[in-house]
Amino acid sequence: MNRLLAALLATVVLAACAPAHAEGGGDAGFLHRHGSVDLHDTFAGRLDADAWTTCYWWVAGGCTNLGNHEAEWYMPAQVSTSGGVLRLTATPEPSAHLGRRFTHASGMVTTGRSGDGIDDVARYAFTYGQVEVRFRTPAGRGLWPAIWMLPVTNRSLPEIDLMEQYGGDPDKASMTLHASGAGSHAPVERTVVRTPDLSKGWHTIGLEWTPGHLRWTLDGKATFEVSGSHVPDEPMYLLANLAVGGRSGHRAARSGPASFLIDELTVWTLS
Repeated sequence: MNRLLAALLATVVLAACAPAHAEGGGDAGFLHRHGSVDLHDTFAGRLDADAWTTCYWWVAGGCTNLGNHEAEWYMPAQVSTSGGVLRLTATPEPSAHLGRRFTHASGMVTTGRSGDGIDDVARYAFTYGQVEVRFRTPAGRGLWPAIWMLPVTNRSLPEIDLMEQYGGDPDKASMTLHASGAGSHAPVERTVVRTPDLSKGWHTIGLEWTPGHLRWTLDGKATFEVSGSHVPDEPMYLLANLAVGGRSGHRAARSGPASFLIDELTVWTLS
């Protein structure tokens, strides 16, 4: 057993033996306390093109997720940074692509690859670590902000959703593991938690990922845990996006823009 795996397995044991934090307190996590910062972005200045791209790898210059029947077409122009804040903005802007019509233009960022060429690789990916993202969601029916992870193999599974939230329900958030598997037999573990109104202030979502174990936190409080052999054990990259419609269950309002805000993202790993 190599030293990294041994240290990470010890993390799981330590976490299981540690006492629960007091109500209202925070839990920084083992990797936060003892790991090293592997990626840190406060979005000062222009978006770092060495770390981020603004579409899925399968389409350049514009894209969407047809599998979710979403109503937005992602465009680089809908991604901006100012005042140390990343803004992913959905705007009513009808367009037609791939034989379908879309009602909105919106923004996304990912640390994955920007194309499917032989030389295209993920800008940033990791196996095991702790992620924290400080964010503020938009309120509004049909808006669907998310922070999530996918494998560098470009398969659709496994998928780890740090946070998904429907703008019509700004006081709820879901955390999900879509494990690898065949079709409908792929295991899915999810929780939906009551939260403060996520559109009315800044909040921090966290994920601690160790061998065989995932642990989510919101504003420092543990919200969800998954354990077992179906927990991913391969390099994964990060995504954040503001989807519209689709599985959110609602059409978005056509008036005015709405923005998903992120002002800090940090990944800790054990070296």
